[in-house]
Amino acid sequence: MNVEVTEDAIKAEISKCRMFIDFMLKQQQWSGINREDIDRWISNFAGISESEKLLAYKLLSNLIYYSEKDVIEALKEGIYNCLLKKTILEKQILSDFTLSSQALLQIEKDELKKTCFIPLLDSNAPHESGNYVSRLLVQQGMINSDHSIFLNNIEETFNTIGFSRLVIIDDCVGSGDQLRDFWNINAEVKFNGKNTLLKNYCRAKKIDVNYLTLFGYEPSIERLKSELAELNICCVRGLNDLQRVFVEGSYVWENEVERKIAIKFFERLTRDVMIPFYGYKGLDFAFIMHRTIPDWSLPIFWKEKDDWQLLLRRKNSNA
Repeated sequence: MNVEVTEDAIKAEISKCRMFIDFMLKQQQWSGINREDIDRWISNFAGISESEKLLAYKLLSNLIYYSEKDVIEALKEGIYNCLLKKTILEKQILSDFTLSSQALLQIEKDELKKTCFIPLLDSNAPHESGNYVSRLLVQQGMINSDHSIFLNNIEETFNTIGFSRLVIIDDCVGSGDQLRDFWNINAEVKFNGKNTLLKNYCRAKKIDVNYLTLFGYEPSIERLKSELAELNICCVRGLNDLQRVFVEGSYVWENEVERKIAIKFFERLTRDVMIPFYGYKGLDFAFIMHRTIPDWSLPIFWKEKDDWQLLLRRKNSNA
């Protein structure tokens, strides 16, 4: 039996969403956006019914949002628990697990001395968030500044300092296209006076090459591991299909009926303002990390038009 929901009940649900949003802003969990950003985005939904407005508030209050603090914690975990995990485990096994905490800390320091980091950058967007993650490595004291370089400095740096490990560092992965293009097509370095693909350079120099991303769509990460077997791929926080917005079983909606109503509403809304319904490669996440929103998050959060206000501006790259 269907129970009719009263307008007062709908308004009460909207009020709960607002209270939650206020809490997230006050706690700095949604670092990088403020009340003005929220109000500007919500203004897109003026003049609609309360039940439709509730769908917008539910979507907003269910953002998967990683604050700057979360990003720093994920980066530390990526360096110490993902990137160096295999090496440290091997040394633990050799010592029959008798290494002290002090000895393990020294191993970490020694391994990082051998390691150089470069940001994964799209040639069309050199200002993008890969640079931000690289800067955090230095700012948080995880590496020395001369261990963070750009692609065009690789040969000189490796010849001068003698690194044995290279880490391509990134913030997030949706489709994986950016890494594919970078590794297979775009990443070139000078080697013996000629332009050479980075992967061929690493193979010739016997460099241990790794890719570390903080957040990633799990099916894409698994495909990348299969396709790019020469890369040691590490993803700190995975996103699965149930964390998408419009898939069956999505965490956002109360039940299947509400999910289908939401799809119809947002499909009509995006069609009317001529904004794509899905993000890049058909993905539909409500994912944001500190001041960064990827194009595989829903475009209604980051597209801007005369008749549509964005929540957060994004960098241009296909992740």
